[in-house]
Amino acid sequence: MKKRSSNLRLTLMAVAMPIGLAACESEPTGVVLNSIDDCRSQQVDVAQCETAYRDAVAKHAQVAPRYEDAMQCESDFGSCQPVREEGRTYYSPPMGGFLLGYALAGGFSNTGARQVAGGAPLYRDYRGGGYRNAGGDAVSRQTGPVTGKRGSIATPARAITVSRAGFGSRAAARGTFGSRGS
Repeated sequence: MKKRSSNLRLTLMAVAMPIGLAACESEPTGVVLNSIDDCRSQQVDVAQCETAYRDAVAKHAQVAPRYEDAMQCESDFGSCQPVREEGRTYYSPPMGGFLLGYALAGGFSNTGARQVAGGAPLYRDYRGGGYRNAGGDAVSRQTGPVTGKRGSIATPARAITVSRAGFGSRAAARGTFGSRGS
């Protein structure tokens, strides 16, 4: 009898675990915004939104994708700006929005509002219209809440240099992801 109850317990745990994980993944982990003006429509505290926007702008200067060829950059983003760095000229897309990330594990204020963890720059894909992060990963096709890893505000330590056409298709990081750049 003891063996049967152990098997039943393990079976119930195996069934309950995916249900619990699915519930976690349906909770928003972030929200895609075009500008600070979108904060009210997405029911985000404006003061926290402004801070997240400033974080995203500061990160944009450090991590925006860099293209060696203006036409390659413009084929992905429509318009790009020249950036002089270390004696070379690269082309970089403008920040097309930002991702406001939520604090995880009970990150709520006294009023029950979600606590904001920070902001990350997003870039509009000229061809598809969606939002991409600095690493080239698709975040969302529209503004609003995102779930799971798409809501992560983690950014590479340094900009990615794209050496061939297609954002993210042949990218080489100047530095390593997640490291603390010098």
